[in-house]
Amino acid sequence: MNGHALGYIYGWGLALFSLTVIPPLIIALANNEALPLAAFLVTGLASGFFGGSLIIALKGREIEVSRREKIVLVIGLWTTFCLISAIPFEASNAIPSRLNAIFEATSGLTTTGATLIEQISNLPQSIIYWRAQLQWVGGFMTLFTITYALVRFMGAERVTKEIYKTSSSPNDEKLHLFTTLRLILPIYLGLTVTLLLALLLTGIPIFDAVCLTLSTVSTGGFMPRDGALSTYGNINILWIMSIFMFLGSVSILWVSYLVKHEWSNLKKFSEPLWVGGSMLALTLVMVLLKLTFDDGREFSAITKETTTALMNAVSLISTTGFAASTYSFEHISPAIAIILMLIGGGVLSTAGGVKFTRIIMMFRQSNRELRSLIYPHEVRPLYLSNENKDHLFISTVWVTFGLTILVISLLAAILSFHGMGLEEAFFAATGVISNCGACYQQMSFVHLTETIPLIEIAKTAKIAMIIGMIIGRLEILIIISLFNISFWRH
Repeated sequence: MNGHALGYIYGWGLALFSLTVIPPLIIALANNEALPLAAFLVTGLASGFFGGSLIIALKGREIEVSRREKIVLVIGLWTTFCLISAIPFEASNAIPSRLNAIFEATSGLTTTGATLIEQISNLPQSIIYWRAQLQWVGGFMTLFTITYALVRFMGAERVTKEIYKTSSSPNDEKLHLFTTLRLILPIYLGLTVTLLLALLLTGIPIFDAVCLTLSTVSTGGFMPRDGALSTYGNINILWIMSIFMFLGSVSILWVSYLVKHEWSNLKKFSEPLWVGGSMLALTLVMVLLKLTFDDGREFSAITKETTTALMNAVSLISTTGFAASTYSFEHISPAIAIILMLIGGGVLSTAGGVKFTRIIMMFRQSNRELRSLIYPHEVRPLYLSNENKDHLFISTVWVTFGLTILVISLLAAILSFHGMGLEEAFFAATGVISNCGACYQQMSFVHLTETIPLIEIAKTAKIAMIIGMIIGRLEILIIISLFNISFWRH
């Protein structure tokens, strides 16, 4: 284990993370928010000091890390950032409990979107902004860490080729870091700026536009105010956010090709078609269900209902969790919602879930096995997005899916043991592991008659959910591999 290289990169991570407190620090200063101001100042100084100390102490050493060391580094950074991010919540008295503050911070960074805060309007503006920014930072961290360290586990070899074709020295760790950054950051920033300008044109308040932008691009789901998006009274917001939630739920590499007008490369990706097609299909189903089962409420204009249904469908499949209105998901059964949350969005995106690529491969592999019963000597390779997937990848897909179901079941058992009903427990567990906590809270409000507010659940259950959010954000197979002795031997 190359401790010097890990410590050096870890130090840079802490130092860069300390810079994220600058925007909320300015907001706190502008609004005379004394406690948040001090909290952000302490957070930034502490993170910057420890990060800078590691950089200075380990500067000049050779930086070369193996795949195993990258995994350890990624898990360590995510865990540390979740703990550091909780400091402003607790120190500003926005969330006095340390465990609750860690829960909120982890939910933000992992873009899960589950919240313990019942009245957002009571929070200082700097804390409201901090919640949204955590999701934006978490979305970027997701894309960066997957592309840098976890891409081989995702079965997205094309990204590796894209990185290395612009790198003169594939073994140069610094160059690999910068090449990964150059691939992701321009697209992520471009989407952010474009969405912000589009939302500002709708006339909503600047502060709300900024917070919604940060939570939408990252498919996070934190609202900057109480209530649903209908409180803004502008249907154009729904159209705009639906488009960018879709872009956030598909491969960042596909979005890069789309921006660059590289149509030949776009054709190589089939997953965005599956994601987009599922969103449109669910939109149609929701409109038809609304027409059929209106529960006495008047059906609005077809344009408005279609837009609302599209917003809710995209929000659910992208695992964002925004709701167009209070009763957005009233006609979607909990079972269907659990399946959609479990599937999630696309590989190399900020969306959660098992991912469409894996589900497609599972169906295709199952079909091949059925055909082998009829044609036992047939050799039929499995292709996805013009890439031939080998048996190792297919086995990894099934193992990942099985482990996901196992972890969801274990988490549901823990939540059920601590007072949740069985249906609510499975709902919450799926939402946590799929990083779709906001969807769970929206759906439980509509479908479950008796629910326990997250802030009232037992400490053990909250700790389990915090761990579940981190497991869901990173590859579950990677987390499990840490408990394998051979992982540390070789």
